[in-house]
Amino acid sequence: MTIIYDLVDPATLTGYVRELPLPAEVGLNRYLPDILIDDIEATIDSLTRTNRAATYRAFDAETPIGKRDGFSRSKIAIPPLGQKTQIGEYETLALRRLQGGSADALTRQIYDDVDLNARAVQIRAELGRGDVLTDGKFTLTGENGLTTEADYGVPGSNIVSTGVSWATVASANVLADLQTWLDVYETNGPCGRILVSRTVLRHMLQNAGLRALANANGIIPSTISTMQLNSILEANGLPPVEVYNGQFDVGGVTTRPIPVDRIVFLPVNPTDLGYTAWGITAEALELAEAQSISLDAAPGLVAVVMKSEDPVARWTKVGGTCLPVITNPRRILIADVVL
Repeated sequence: MTIIYDLVDPATLTGYVRELPLPAEVGLNRYLPDILIDDIEATIDSLTRTNRAATYRAFDAETPIGKRDGFSRSKIAIPPLGQKTQIGEYETLALRRLQGGSADALTRQIYDDVDLNARAVQIRAELGRGDVLTDGKFTLTGENGLTTEADYGVPGSNIVSTGVSWATVASANVLADLQTWLDVYETNGPCGRILVSRTVLRHMLQNAGLRALANANGIIPSTISTMQLNSILEANGLPPVEVYNGQFDVGGVTTRPIPVDRIVFLPVNPTDLGYTAWGITAEALELAEAQSISLDAAPGLVAVVMKSEDPVARWTKVGGTCLPVITNPRRILIADVVL
């Protein structure tokens, strides 16, 4: 198949797809922000900071030599993803007949397909972010022939589980669990938020220990509000909870980017954790070679119309290269709380 330029200008179509709003359910790019990379690889700079103390010395004694923090740099290929939809021979003829030979209906169908395909690409990117935030790894297993794993090295101490399931609201000590995990997390910097599912939030709001802390005039409520919960957490030196409940269709199966039973401790500044890299596609380079777009505009999503000859068909494709990256693996803590 070849890219065609006469039906819809690829530069216009690409500009359109890049301006589309994200689906409302997509939200993990708040914690791994989207960044355009002028490359096919993402660079990961890792700095291991240790709070070492200097030492006193006697007068006229030599000043001790310090140790620098550990630093490493690595590169990971940014894999391609995308989706295309077909406007077949019969459909093409029917759309032209509706408009008396005009291409207007065909053009509208192309833009509708761009909307559809762009949404699918953004959802797959969201699933990738959730994968990384669940275990500190980006894993593909036999997905369209691609098997790969990027292990970002989250310490074992930062992947934990509770002793008593939070679903056991009468006896789970949610507050103690959170304080224990916060102590682990904050050896590497302050925590800004705790990401939870709506299911986990309900367990927290019904937890006996937390409800007891919200008693008024000796009356313990049967449940507390999210505002009361965050007030209790703040009073005990803990960051607030934020709810993420994204769910998407993957091959007919409703799938959560982050499992319902996980909570995730995240830094105050999202860029302290990592980012989502959007690199350069082969289609973008072809458009740049045809001088349809500038090379500077190559990174990011690309939308093109392609044509096959036998049978005659047009294809609307939205593609990109995308990789969620954790650059500071000590700034995330993942806990399984519903066993």
